[in-house]
Amino acid sequence: MTKRFFAIIAILASLVTDHALSQDLDKTLKVDGRLRQYQIHLPPGFSREKKYPVILAFHGGGGSYKKTAKFYDFNPLADQDIFIVVYPNAVNKAWSMPGISSRVKNLDSTVDDVHFISNLIDTLIFDYYADPLRIYCTGISRGGMFSFYLAYKLPDKIRAIAPVCGGISRTVAADYELKRHIPVLMINGTEDKFVSYEGGPGKLNKRNEENEDADMLPSEELLAKLVKMYNCNPRPLITNIPDIDPEDGCHAIDYFYSGGGTPVEFIKVVGGGHTWPGGSQYLPKFLIGRVCRDFNASEKIFEFFRNTQ
Repeated sequence: MTKRFFAIIAILASLVTDHALSQDLDKTLKVDGRLRQYQIHLPPGFSREKKYPVILAFHGGGGSYKKTAKFYDFNPLADQDIFIVVYPNAVNKAWSMPGISSRVKNLDSTVDDVHFISNLIDTLIFDYYADPLRIYCTGISRGGMFSFYLAYKLPDKIRAIAPVCGGISRTVAADYELKRHIPVLMINGTEDKFVSYEGGPGKLNKRNEENEDADMLPSEELLAKLVKMYNCNPRPLITNIPDIDPEDGCHAIDYFYSGGGTPVEFIKVVGGGHTWPGGSQYLPKFLIGRVCRDFNASEKIFEFFRNTQ
């Protein structure tokens, strides 16, 4: 009897310990007849007694949710700030957005990723106690483009966005008017060969079909559009981010626009490529360009989202 008692106590203790630790769960959700995948990271002490802010972290084109958590390295920050982080998975490795071309061949244009994310948000609110007023979006490249697109399509469900190496095409820009002003943090490199800082298709962002739209809006033109849309003061607070790594070939300048009630922040990474500042050199420099080591994009994104709660 004594041994059985202590065995039960040990099991209960292990359950309490597991509950106190962070958790990574692979989940599926059926939307429009398709079984969609995502991974959810729950912070330590997750319980039903509170509502949690959520970051939706989108992979880039050609990527997948399995590698996204390691690449962005959000989970330690989420554990510290008590956020949930969710890594959704696209069909055929590319988020579906009308008006924006994809380097992924055989993109399935019948996929409604906006509907998938809308359903996913509802699921997170119901099953994981996500705070419906604190749902954030971020991602690199096509994940950044998708963050911009979701702010346009789901303004009542998204609190703020932080696209990295993202943007919108001129086709999307023609009607891009946010029904609700959503705080935006943009991080773009001036030497990005895929999502060109100066606009257009980018040297390496080739179209698969002639009718695909690869004509991206220049980064500063998109910034000006947001600043005007939000009625911000056109004179930003400008901060030169300390050049702590002069060997990385980059330096960064932070432009913060306020005055209209909704902040717009833009970090211009001079010399930066199609990369995540503070992250890994995931492909050779001749292909994607340089990684800025002067600041950590993940930390900056968390700071921005915290300040918009």
